[in-house]
Amino acid sequence: MKLILGQRILCAVMSMVVSLHKLPLAGFRKVFDLLNRLLGVAASNKSVSSRDLMVPVGDHQVAIRIYRPASSAVTRSLVFFHGGGYVIGSLDSHDGFCQRLAHKAQINVIAVDYRLAPDCKFPGPLEDGLAVWNWVIDNAQSLQLDPQEIGIGGDSAGGNLAAVLSMQLFAESLPGKTLSAVPAFQWLLYPMVDFRGQSASYEKYGSGLLLSKPVAHFFRDSYLNNIAEAQQVSASPLFANDFSVAPDTIIVTAEYDVLRDEGLAFVDQLRRAGVAVSHLHLDDCTHGFISLAKFSPKSRQRVDEICAMVGRSSMLSS
Repeated sequence: MKLILGQRILCAVMSMVVSLHKLPLAGFRKVFDLLNRLLGVAASNKSVSSRDLMVPVGDHQVAIRIYRPASSAVTRSLVFFHGGGYVIGSLDSHDGFCQRLAHKAQINVIAVDYRLAPDCKFPGPLEDGLAVWNWVIDNAQSLQLDPQEIGIGGDSAGGNLAAVLSMQLFAESLPGKTLSAVPAFQWLLYPMVDFRGQSASYEKYGSGLLLSKPVAHFFRDSYLNNIAEAQQVSASPLFANDFSVAPDTIIVTAEYDVLRDEGLAFVDQLRRAGVAVSHLHLDDCTHGFISLAKFSPKSRQRVDEICAMVGRSSMLSS
């Protein structure tokens, strides 16, 4: 199936912006956040409230933003890590999407503003993610959350972070660290699960789209201290020895995406291990399509589809 027309047009705009990665990093991040607010999911849902908090993590603090639907019947929650290759992205870049996710899935969303590379390289963002997850679990009662109903997820690099944490693959990089509780489920949106960047989809879709092969490699090299770390399971969860430890999984892959093949391989490994998996492959979407939804009705429809998956646990089947 052909890529949605609106995504093709907006990809041309956003791919030019993403190619600005060689400019000063602060400017690159500001432009990315701005265009996400202009082109992404509109942040205007009055039925969702939000508040910002700071979580202490060692010698620093990590900002989080908690989104709550108006309904008092909501019991499920999702700790969400934004995408951006571990280099760009923020609470603001994904604010509209998180609002829509909370509303459409009828789920509390806890968005995490983990530290970014290259200022904070691997495993720094992973350390932040683990600390925030444990803080949310330990403070669930005061946050009015059910600790038994909290899942973990993210898009792109955020999906990488979520998968590493949910499958407890961080022992080599964060010795002595543990999860306060196993996530109730994981929700992964076109996740980055193999940092080598060598699959056939890197060649097929490596140019002209939102995430090109050069930019993906730039993100990898900014995040990792050396290329050898790409083989570690705490960086590339596709190399895990035991997939059966994964929680119930909801995963979305996109056809027009350099990460397509590794995402499909990840689905296959989970299913082989007997994990309950709900997988949606969008054959008319590109990587990062949630950043292109405002002016494309079909893209907004896809966004609503993936949000609804989070709220329908009955979709999970082995």
